[in-house]
Amino acid sequence: MKKHSLHILAILFLFTNCAVKLIQNPCTTVEKIFNLHEGMLLPEVSGALGIDPRDVYSIIENQTKVLVYSYKLEYQKIDAKYEKDEQSLRGGPQRFKDENDLYVVFDATTNKMLYYVTDKGRKTGSKKMNEALKLKLLSN
Repeated sequence: MKKHSLHILAILFLFTNCAVKLIQNPCTTVEKIFNLHEGMLLPEVSGALGIDPRDVYSIIENQTKVLVYSYKLEYQKIDAKYEKDEQSLRGGPQRFKDENDLYVVFDATTNKMLYYVTDKGRKTGSKKMNEALKLKLLSN
């Protein structure tokens, strides 16, 4: 009986020491996204962002490929008691939140970047396009 207890204890000890690690996607920042420009080659884009893409899509109809990168937004945490103090608007440790997707579109034959768009840009952009179309229809 004592041997069984020791075996069970040893097994429990092994399981408690094996921590489960959650793997998160490596992320870039908005600041690095602003370094991208039309005509960059695929390795240059990954270099500018400082990460590799986490997914790739190929669109055969228009001979493009879309690489998906993750990025996070920078924010500043302010202690509630200093909320109205002007000094609270400066400095503080760098913090990031809200993981989002960045879609970089490349020409499939030349591997040159055509354009990029973010999740948030797609959402707000479609609203803006709809508003512009409505205005155009009303003006006609």
